[in-house]
Amino acid sequence: MTDMMALDIETANYSWEIGGWSNTHMFEPTVVCTWDGNQGHVFSKEHINMKDGIWHRLHPKNLGEHLEKHVIGGGKILGHNLLGFDLPVLRDSLDCFYAGHLMGKSECVIDTSALLRTASGTSHHLDDICKHTLGRSKTQKSEDAPLLWKEGKHLEVAEYCMKDCQLVYDVWLHGRDEGFVKSRNPSTGVIDDIEVMW
Repeated sequence: MTDMMALDIETANYSWEIGGWSNTHMFEPTVVCTWDGNQGHVFSKEHINMKDGIWHRLHPKNLGEHLEKHVIGGGKILGHNLLGFDLPVLRDSLDCFYAGHLMGKSECVIDTSALLRTASGTSHHLDDICKHTLGRSKTQKSEDAPLLWKEGKHLEVAEYCMKDCQLVYDVWLHGRDEGFVKSRNPSTGVIDDIEVMW
């Protein structure tokens, strides 16, 4: 276990249903997962039994206290596009005050998407980074999660969300230990080593 805790969220709706990605207050979070390298936590309105995660009711107070406890203990929050999506959605649609608080505390947040974009000059999908860095892929496509949730496949969505937490955590570990991650350059098609310092 490290002082790092990965976070990922899934929603019940799509950006195109609410007029675009900027309408963060209109997303409907269904599952929020965290993973610290040893223990997972699952926040959801529906009760979900998972072997990799302790279930909590999805409520801004429960989630906020969970994140705050980790940060007060000296930890950091990790995610891929954390500042661009996850935290704004939790702040604006779940009314999770602490998610908004974290957005102003750059020393407590590591957004691998933003850091890789700065390092390489281009955006990189988590699945591409995982394939070329870890030799593993995401278990499903992000766009499948809202439909699966509507079909009542809550466990499947939660397991996918937790797996994304574990993948971004492992990518972060690789970058920390090796000093680089790998991803395909969208312009050249070449798989590049991207130097990271996180």
